[in-house]
Amino acid sequence: MEIAISLACAILFGAVGDILLSRGMRQNGEVEIRRLSDLPRNIGIIVRTPCIISGIISLMFYFFSYLAALAYTDVSVAAPLTALSYVLVTIFAAVWMHERVNPARWAGVAIVTLGAVCVGLSS
Repeated sequence: MEIAISLACAILFGAVGDILLSRGMRQNGEVEIRRLSDLPRNIGIIVRTPCIISGIISLMFYFFSYLAALAYTDVSVAAPLTALSYVLVTIFAAVWMHERVNPARWAGVAIVTLGAVCVGLSS
């Protein structure tokens, strides 16, 4: 049961974190770092964006959930199963970010899902 909960949390937090980072970066626009001196200004802009901060926090929860999963199962099981976050990211991107996901991308998501199912059934 612990493995299922920790993996489900990792998958969800990872997907939500990716979507929040994407939304935050779209709010900021392009980040141009041509010289090292541009770095502090751009970092300052990025860390003041609520979606980016929320995305970083969500990815921290992903990390700790993933560590918990590794305490209960092999990395050869946990890592492929967390790839299911790609499924959620694609769905969230289509629904909340209004991205157009073409059939080739959906086919890729289906292949990732099939691979995760194979790994899950093998353990």
